[in-house]
Amino acid sequence: MKKLVSFALALCMLLALSLPALAEAPAKYDPPIAISVGRSVQSTWTYPEGDDLSNNIWYREYRDAMGISIEHEWTALSADYSQKCNVTIVSGDIPDLFQVSASQLSTLVEAEMLCDMTEVYEQYASPLTKSLLSGDGGLALGSATFDGKLYGLPYVSANFYEPSLLWVRQDWLDNLGLAVPTTIDEVLAVAKAFKEQDPDQNGLDDTGGLAFSNYLFDGITSLTGFFNGFHAYPNTWVTQEDGSVKFGSTLPEMKTALAALAQAYQDGLIDTEFAVKDSAKVSEEVIGGKYGISYGQNRNVYQYGVGLSADPDMMWTPVAAPSADDRRSMASTGFSTNSYYVVSADCAHPEAVVQMLNVFTEIVYGDRRDEPDFIAVWENGATIQQNHLAVVTTSTPDTLTEYALRQLVEAVETRNPDLLKDCVTETDKYQPCVEYMDNGNTDFYMQYHQVKAFQVLVNEYGVDRLVRTAFGGTTETMSAKMGVLSNFLTDTFTQIIMGEEPVDAFDAAVEEWYRMGGDQITKEVNDWVALH
Repeated sequence: MKKLVSFALALCMLLALSLPALAEAPAKYDPPIAISVGRSVQSTWTYPEGDDLSNNIWYREYRDAMGISIEHEWTALSADYSQKCNVTIVSGDIPDLFQVSASQLSTLVEAEMLCDMTEVYEQYASPLTKSLLSGDGGLALGSATFDGKLYGLPYVSANFYEPSLLWVRQDWLDNLGLAVPTTIDEVLAVAKAFKEQDPDQNGLDDTGGLAFSNYLFDGITSLTGFFNGFHAYPNTWVTQEDGSVKFGSTLPEMKTALAALAQAYQDGLIDTEFAVKDSAKVSEEVIGGKYGISYGQNRNVYQYGVGLSADPDMMWTPVAAPSADDRRSMASTGFSTNSYYVVSADCAHPEAVVQMLNVFTEIVYGDRRDEPDFIAVWENGATIQQNHLAVVTTSTPDTLTEYALRQLVEAVETRNPDLLKDCVTETDKYQPCVEYMDNGNTDFYMQYHQVKAFQVLVNEYGVDRLVRTAFGGTTETMSAKMGVLSNFLTDTFTQIIMGEEPVDAFDAAVEEWYRMGGDQITKEVNDWVALH
């Protein structure tokens, strides 16, 4: 991972010093140019009256303001898109521009079908675009770089949202005179108290301990934060001290966490039927007041907060995932990109693609944010989303997201919205929080509690406490076998937690995982990492 970041940063410095000057692109192409695209669409998309996929606010911006005509070489429904890309790549006849996965990018680079975007990107990408695409420390751009050449524009998103926090019902803690847990032992002690001491004070034996679903590692009713407390990183490709990469679900720290869960199950702190309850079912039970302690992401409250109408005293407190020892816990997260916009080697104007991305970043995150029709319009009593119609897009990376969340938290605390003027995301949370805090408007209960979770992210994590997966794509063997392998591990972990298998079954399961295809997948992932 450090090698990847260092390489990307070194590449940027080298380019800044050595690139020859390219011809300046016109503000508007005259005569106009055409860019052929292949793109994913959804049947549920709606359009303002008179518009359609080929004639909409974004395409008119490209045409009228930039002199760029978008021509659909093909479209595919999102469920069929990857297969359509594969067929297109095999045919050797690709459009000027389309979006691909990491493995498809590698195939295209190997076949020499793509434009080298190194100089084009350096010359034409705006400062805002560059800040967005490099805001993960250069990881995404590095993953699109082969032998020092940039072959794709990554869609970069923020892993900073992903840490699995501990959510605890503060009103139940107060009822029992308990403090917010700060260690794993305290988490389990609170779970025991919530199960046995009538925390809702209704006189009934109707509450449970620690809530999680049968998937184990989903975003809402999750065990990810619990495992992170043992310095275990499930479903994450973890870089080792020697630079190699291993699958976190197979590392020894997982066994320690599973042993703790097996003991908690034996102690009655875990639902005996968790293995048949999905996240929706567990969320329903949390909303109904059965559980008051669970791990999940900052968005958990949008599920749990629904219970406020039936229980006005419901109050949630999010905290960083407690550690099992004296080491602070880190949060396992995904990769900052899983797709790339690529340009055909035959494209006459690759710089136009970068300029289209510049327009998107300026409208969504920059000085043109006062043009909301590009995002959505209200027509005939319904909101019509339009931002997805842009041909080349990206999202906010970790650095800009962390800055925005930090500014938002301070703005809410000080009631100073001016702190948000340079933020590229989450500015819409300010007014709802103020309305909830100052006027008690429970319509904004969820937004307020999510900002409480944001406060935990910026104060307790920051980007330096994220364990990002070293690989976010799909290899050939992964495509064929990873589903089966993942189910195998989940089944084994479930059996260990429920006491149907001894904790030592973990070791045999890891050996079997490697034998069933994990060994080849690990090799393919390490080969990919070595190329970047």
